Amino acid sequence: MSDKRERILAAAEALIAHCGFHGMSMQLVAKHANVATGTIYRYFADKETLLRCVHEERLHEVSHAILQNVDTNDPGYAQFRQLWLNTMRYLQDNPDSLCYRIQYEASPLFNREEEHQINERYFKPVFEFFERGREAGLFRDMPAELLGFLALENLMLLSQKCTKGCIELDECLYQQLLDASWNAILKR
Repeated sequence: MSDKRERILAAAEALIAHCGFHGMSMQLVAKHANVATGTIYRYFADKETLLRCVHEERLHEVSHAILQNVDTNDPGYAQFRQLWLNTMRYLQDNPDSLCYRIQYEASPLFNREEEHQINERYFKPVFEFFERGREAGLFRDMPAELLGFLALENLMLLSQKCTKGCIELDECLYQQLLDASWNAILKR
């Protein structure tokens, strides 16, 4: 990926994360990316295309990051722990990505079909992990998407609170949260 293209994507992501959709214009993106406005149109046909590309590429990064060193064929605690820690680490290290995702997925650009395609493309191994645990009788008898929601999606809100300084976590609290997430999906 070219440096200019990545700077454009990062600028759009940061502007949306901090100013919302209405606070972002192609001129502001160009200014923050340190490129001419016309340069943006060499890479992206229009604002909507740019926004969709930011979303798509960041989710690709997220999926790669959260699945690092995770064997999704083993739905045991060690693999869950790695998945949970990877997710939390990514969210805390990339607060603009999280804020952008929340803004984008609340916008009219995002729809159910896109969510399904994204889940298939990037998060299928995560859902398969939860499905294997459910089939093995380890996890609650719920759809894999809901198990993932219980175990990982809440980390987005938690990470937001941590980034804003509303909640401070230490290692003991991390472990307690991890255990609570694990217990939330275990079959009883």
